[in-house]
Amino acid sequence: MLVSPARRPRNIFWTFLLAALLAIPIAVIQGSGRASAAPALPAGFQLRDMPSGQSELLTDFAWTPDGGYFTTGKNGRVAWVSAAGVARTVAQLPVETEQDLGLVGLAVAHDYTTSRTVYITRVVTINGVWHLRLESWKVTGTGEPTGLDNSVIIIDLVANSNSHAITTVIAADDGTLWVSIGDSADYRFVDALAFRSQDLNTGYGKILHLYPDGRGVPGNPFYSAADPNSWRSRVYAYGFRSPFRFSLDPTTGAPIQGDVGYNTWEEVDIVRPGSNYGWPCWEGATRTPGYRDLDACKGVGTAEPLWTYQHGTMGTSVTGGVVYTGSSYPEAYRGAYFFGDYSSGRLYTLRYDTAGNLTRAPEPNGFGTGIGGPVKFSTAVNGDIVYADIGGAKLRRLVYAPGNRPPTAKATTTTDAATRTVTFDGGSSTDLDGDALTYEWDFGDGTSATGMRVSHQYAAPGTEPLTARLTVRDAAGATGTADIVVVPANNAPELTLTTPPAGTVFKVGEPVHLTATAQDAEDGPLTVTWSSVILHCSGPYCHEHPGTSFDGGTYDVPFTDHGDNTSLVLTASARDEHGVVASATYTAKPKLRTLEIAGATPAAVTVNAVAVRSVPITVGATVTVIAPEVAVDGVATFASWTDGAPRARELVMPDNDLTLTTTYLTPIDRRYQGDGQFRTQLGAPTGPETGDAALRYRDFAGGRAYWTPATGVHEVHGGILTDYLAYGGHVAFGAPTTDETATPDGVGRFNHFAGTVASGLASSYWSPNTGAHMIYGDIRTVWSNLGWELGPHGYPTTDELPTANGVGRYNNFQNGAIYWKFGPGAHSVYGTIFDRYAALGWDSSVLGFPTTNETATPYGAGRYNHFEYGSIYWSSSTGAHEVYGSIRDRWSALGWELSYLGYPTSGEFAIPGGRRSNFQYGYIEFNAATGAVVDRRY
Repeated sequence: MLVSPARRPRNIFWTFLLAALLAIPIAVIQGSGRASAAPALPAGFQLRDMPSGQSELLTDFAWTPDGGYFTTGKNGRVAWVSAAGVARTVAQLPVETEQDLGLVGLAVAHDYTTSRTVYITRVVTINGVWHLRLESWKVTGTGEPTGLDNSVIIIDLVANSNSHAITTVIAADDGTLWVSIGDSADYRFVDALAFRSQDLNTGYGKILHLYPDGRGVPGNPFYSAADPNSWRSRVYAYGFRSPFRFSLDPTTGAPIQGDVGYNTWEEVDIVRPGSNYGWPCWEGATRTPGYRDLDACKGVGTAEPLWTYQHGTMGTSVTGGVVYTGSSYPEAYRGAYFFGDYSSGRLYTLRYDTAGNLTRAPEPNGFGTGIGGPVKFSTAVNGDIVYADIGGAKLRRLVYAPGNRPPTAKATTTTDAATRTVTFDGGSSTDLDGDALTYEWDFGDGTSATGMRVSHQYAAPGTEPLTARLTVRDAAGATGTADIVVVPANNAPELTLTTPPAGTVFKVGEPVHLTATAQDAEDGPLTVTWSSVILHCSGPYCHEHPGTSFDGGTYDVPFTDHGDNTSLVLTASARDEHGVVASATYTAKPKLRTLEIAGATPAAVTVNAVAVRSVPITVGATVTVIAPEVAVDGVATFASWTDGAPRARELVMPDNDLTLTTTYLTPIDRRYQGDGQFRTQLGAPTGPETGDAALRYRDFAGGRAYWTPATGVHEVHGGILTDYLAYGGHVAFGAPTTDETATPDGVGRFNHFAGTVASGLASSYWSPNTGAHMIYGDIRTVWSNLGWELGPHGYPTTDELPTANGVGRYNNFQNGAIYWKFGPGAHSVYGTIFDRYAALGWDSSVLGFPTTNETATPYGAGRYNHFEYGSIYWSSSTGAHEVYGSIRDRWSALGWELSYLGYPTSGEFAIPGGRRSNFQYGYIEFNAATGAVVDRRY
């Protein structure tokens, strides 16, 4: 998984890479140091380097009880460093080192003193197949370690990718092991293998908790007593992409880890048992472009990360860290979690509480910058933070020592072998306090000089190595030293690199052929060593993946693919017997063609999981192109690629520009295409589809089509459409819920509409004799309850209108009307009763608004409507007559038409001194002077 536990490679082989970027050969003396920016840390903090026993690519380290420590190198070297700082190699294990693979993880058993056991994670090749391995080894030697022996395989898992491999192993105090494994999927495009992170029956994309014999721990959330060696029994949590480095919280015991992101987000997680952290459907707390559009991501959720940060200046590749447990740091950092970002070379801190809630976010610009490439964090005995700097191949200990900080001495040299003159330059030395420095040189031959840059001619013959020393001193007298090996009369090797013609570009898999020869004046022909760095740029961020190294005069390796803009930086170098290196580089550039995504409907189509419309792709590269199910408008859904490919497609980029065109159809489009009768009715479209995810419509020559998620697609045309639009259309009455439909009587046509809060349900009815009219709300409810157009009213002859007095609403119909007023509500009046109501002046009459529909009298001989201030009663023998006021009250008290008076035979009329209504068998009179009411038989 190292050096890059991510899609993004890490900054490795800096000397060679710098030469590659400058496109010039270099010659340096090994051990002379490389100029670099000094780390920037808070006041009082400083980094102190510790030996690692590794010459390059330090990956991990672990303490032994006697104060020493083991270290691992990506190249398979296992070293041990004594408490006194003396290093020795104890094993050189075979490993596969392509890109992020190698020897990555190391742990010392909790009972090391007696068991002499260490645990190692590495990638090996067996019969041409990569395997992810967790192994236990016995340390040989009676005292200090001398070797490794008796390996036992605990985990063996086939690797399908050169990254996201097996990384961290932790040997807990209870004798159990904790292990992290990435998804081992391809990072260049959307790879279905990434979904193994969601499968509890595999080890990919998991944090595991197991015994050294491979059994899962019974407390694990998915443990099966019937099958303790199953992956499910070992799984503690799942859904990880590249869980690169985790530690156990010293208080709760919970794993806290950094999961390296894909294109956008890095995350830090407090890992809870049984939780799903969402990959590949989620990256951090965001659904992952590309993967999110696949069916396998439907319904997949994610646990909440503790912290996420977006790719940018904070970095692009998180390295999980440790909690500071010491007491020498200032109070603000006691109990803080220290972690790093490999690509930005930064150190961060954050704080969280015992419930796992973030209480302080990391420093936006980092706790420390320029700290190298952190790939593993641990704590010293006193709690000091110690991390492995992979590029510098050294351990760096963060100490707090307030006051004057000693300077750091760094020196470079150039040699004129003919005159045995060496020029020394200490200008790269630094002082964290900003003090001016003085420079003292001991040339190693009994002479000395002062000054930042000095030259010294050595005596003949000058062919033996000498060790010079630079001492830098700050204003307070603190010093720093650097030793430099020089061979005054030694000539630098000469290296000749033969490259392809200028302008040559390469397809994926096309051989890159280089040759190199090296000659040294003293040593004769030298062996050429080749190294490669894959330089990948995505947007403004570039990063490197180191490749394999080998010896020989020829480099003939296929050009690789690492995403949308990858170059292969190749370095040929040769070293003479005194350690002087000559190097030359060639950058193999990709042959790029443009992949264009087209389509009339905007959609977030992803190319290799990045939403783009146009992107350069290396010829021969595998490309995943995924069209989302739903377009940007939230309505249109994928219909097809013009070439008939599936929605999620994989292709190899051809040697020509390529345009892929999507077709998205809205629900209106789909019905128009699939329903011939609908298409014939509407005719050709006359404008674009308009609207949003809540409502859309499109005009056609023969009408208009509407869609909402609730109503589906329906058309409105002719007189109904004209009436609907005249009264506000969908804004006033919502979208249609039916097409225009024939009424049951075969005479008319109608559309129903969804209505709005203001209108309630609505309809428009049309007949040849009445035209089209809107009817809605309570009036529509009454009309529908009466049987629509088949009821006593027939078809509406008006839209709903305000009454003359302005306090109510009504619709007129072929027979009668329905009136509405706040309070009484809506009621129907029709036939002879309506005629009488009209003659009196409708709602402006003495009766006011109806309070009942027309209703049959108790024995069915008559009909009546009650109104706000009276009633109208009808029978076949008497006709329709109004009764109101005190006379109505008396008639009501007597029993209405069931009283001895029977039905009214007149309306109320004036008589001398009062008012009178006649009935079938008598009358009722009202005395205006006295208010008396009397009823009499004839």
